Amino acid sequence: MKKQFLSLSYFLLAAISIGFITSCGGGVEEPKVIINKDATAPAANGGDFSSLPDSLGGNGFEAWSGKNGWETNADFKVYADPAAKKGGDITMALQEYPTTLRPIGKDSRFQVVSIINSFVYETLLGLDGETQKYIPVLATHWKISDDKMTYYFRIDPRAKWSDGKPVGSDDVIASFKLYIDKGIEDPANNTRLGEGYEIPEKVSDLIFKVKSKKESWRSFMDFASGWQILPAHYLSKLNGGKDYLTTYQFQMMPGTGPYIVDDKKNEQGKLLVLKRRPDYWAANDKANIGSYNFDEIKFTFVLDDKLMLEKFKKGEFDFYSINRAKWWIEEFDAKTNDVVKRGLVQKIKVFNYNPKGISGMAFNSLEEPFNDIKTRQAFAMLWNIEQLRKALFFNEYDRFKSYFPGSVNENKANAMIEYNPEKALKLLAEAGWKKQGEWLTKNGKIFELDLDIDASSERIFTPLQQDLAKVGIKLNLKQVTGQAGFEKVMKRQFKIHYQNWTGVTFPDPKEMMGSASADKKESGNITGLKNKEIDVLAEQYEKSYDPAERIKIMQQIDAIATKQCQYAFGWIAPYTFRGAVWNKFGIPKCALGYSNDWNAALGTWWYDEAKAKQVESAKTSTSATVSTVPVDNDFFGLHK
Repeated sequence: MKKQFLSLSYFLLAAISIGFITSCGGGVEEPKVIINKDATAPAANGGDFSSLPDSLGGNGFEAWSGKNGWETNADFKVYADPAAKKGGDITMALQEYPTTLRPIGKDSRFQVVSIINSFVYETLLGLDGETQKYIPVLATHWKISDDKMTYYFRIDPRAKWSDGKPVGSDDVIASFKLYIDKGIEDPANNTRLGEGYEIPEKVSDLIFKVKSKKESWRSFMDFASGWQILPAHYLSKLNGGKDYLTTYQFQMMPGTGPYIVDDKKNEQGKLLVLKRRPDYWAANDKANIGSYNFDEIKFTFVLDDKLMLEKFKKGEFDFYSINRAKWWIEEFDAKTNDVVKRGLVQKIKVFNYNPKGISGMAFNSLEEPFNDIKTRQAFAMLWNIEQLRKALFFNEYDRFKSYFPGSVNENKANAMIEYNPEKALKLLAEAGWKKQGEWLTKNGKIFELDLDIDASSERIFTPLQQDLAKVGIKLNLKQVTGQAGFEKVMKRQFKIHYQNWTGVTFPDPKEMMGSASADKKESGNITGLKNKEIDVLAEQYEKSYDPAERIKIMQQIDAIATKQCQYAFGWIAPYTFRGAVWNKFGIPKCALGYSNDWNAALGTWWYDEAKAKQVESAKTSTSATVSTVPVDNDFFGLHK
């Protein structure tokens, strides 16, 4: 969560969410480049940029910029509560303790690493989830050249690192060089930035420019909001990316964000603590009013789902995302759960415009047996999703038939694949599978698959295992950690895998389903989808600056991709968050903002001391109650 608008990080867990800009440079003369002879000058002078000319980011830049093709934006909504109070703490539990806290590089793909770094480091710009317009973060202004290939940014002269040093163009350039350094062992970032842009050039201490290697509406978005800036005065002490990996494992460089990691309170393998900065440089900006309220944000780690539930019920942590519908219905029923009935624990379900991701069985279509579309279709027909929805999910989740469910990009004409074992057997026979004894066989081999799962999901996939066995398919369920399973997927070491993807506002069809990414490891196209029609449409999509046209193109792509049956689609939640919290927090009227996910609560909720005292008192009294808010938080009226 960042500043109550989308500050986009580039994760391989989903196709990157990218946007467009309609304005360009206005035909003004390119600024003359002035490079300081002393590269440490901004830090040495304490960040006094008053000597810079207006055109190079000085004190008069604000007035000068509007007449010379630069843009900024102060017209955006903030959904945080301006009456929120500072202080207190919040603790939440996650499953896997990370192997590093680095924002980039080897082993950095952990959920908690993403969350922590979003509070410690900042991007150049953010994106308003409601209007899809850019919002200043580290950069106050931006400009795009007439040919849409060169971008200019002006750094906010007020921006400071947590060690007090000023932020400048040198930080952006040094950070970019680290991201493209192969020594960090991060091919995705190496390729994305290295193949996407030239090395940024310094225009002045506060202004830099960067040239894109391809003309696309998404290129500006990615550079502006898709990566976090690190301090040059720390990076300059390193001897390349390999040195970065060995030097920064759990130690973190200073950031510009509202929090720092509290090394003194961290416990290896058990606890990570973020501490609020009282000197955060942008604390009083419009985007941050009512945000970043907790003095401390704590992450504890519990690998087992059931143990996590019990620890929450004992009050060992505060904020709990309830991932099982059964537990939501039964464990937190106000009729049977006294602490819920009396208001010590607040149930909450939040509906907003957060993009819905997809889930389902991903088929590796580059290898047998799923290189045959009939085999993929048959498998999809053998997965009884309706039975799961009723028996295990209490109808809390919905079925879907699109790569972009619930969004403008969904093709409503897509057909739903229904459970149909009889039709599935016919398709398997057409694909060459014959029943010999207990199992289906082809070319002398039985139809046998390994499916990596974590311990908590065995109950979901055991019915599938049983149904498949009835028709002659042997499914072996193998328990691995979520991280280990995902690493195998990224290396395409699987035949079938149950995969969740984060929803995105602006899908990237080339990354998700383009032929160029089909044979690449570490790509979003994990199924190996190759389709010439999609490739042509994806190219048109990249070149279109008309959002209405892009939507139509994506709907065409959705129809084609869905018919390829690269996934047996599973289920989605119609809400953004479903959980419970110990009732000691203030919650904004719009609990998670327009389109943010659950981690926005860490940035916009606040500790309510009076309610906290009531909760503690009520723990020792069987009759005391604490006031609650309605369970459904549907600020935008989306839930019907």
